[in-house]
Amino acid sequence: MLAAFALGAVGTWAIMRSSSSGGPQIHRAEQLAAPPQSAPPDVSSLSRADAAKTLADWNYDRQNWSHAIDHYQEAIAAGADSPDVRTDLGNCFRFIGQAQKALEQYQIAQNQNPRHENSLFNQAGLYAEVLHDDQRALQVAHDFLNRFPQSPRAEAARQLISAIETKSGQNLP
Repeated sequence: MLAAFALGAVGTWAIMRSSSSGGPQIHRAEQLAAPPQSAPPDVSSLSRADAAKTLADWNYDRQNWSHAIDHYQEAIAAGADSPDVRTDLGNCFRFIGQAQKALEQYQIAQNQNPRHENSLFNQAGLYAEVLHDDQRALQVAHDFLNRFPQSPRAEAARQLISAIETKSGQNLP
């Protein structure tokens, strides 16, 4: 039973990771198409909010989590507050081990837009993998499937549910 759970957990983690940066990532609010740069982008012609978000995204892509956090917070303060920004900020907090702050950002994103898939999906993974709250993970994953049954991440949510139910011996439909 433990082997099945471990396999399921590893499979879910692998699905939730993005191979684009080679580092720990979960579903990003938006995928950026720009090629990696070695120097920060020139933001001198951008508004304060757009400049901060651009620098936050640039740091996120390089896994400079603390710098990304600073810039996302600056972007929010300057008026670029959106579910995408909150989700990416939450991911940064998750990657530096501040799970409660990550959860707070995902919840803010959901309050801003209940149709924002990534913030809800990332919550389920956070509850399961970091906070070890299987009941909340199940609730959120089921909520995700109810709200987004056609999502590309629906199968990953089903796998997460299956892994948790197998671990706890529930085998619920």
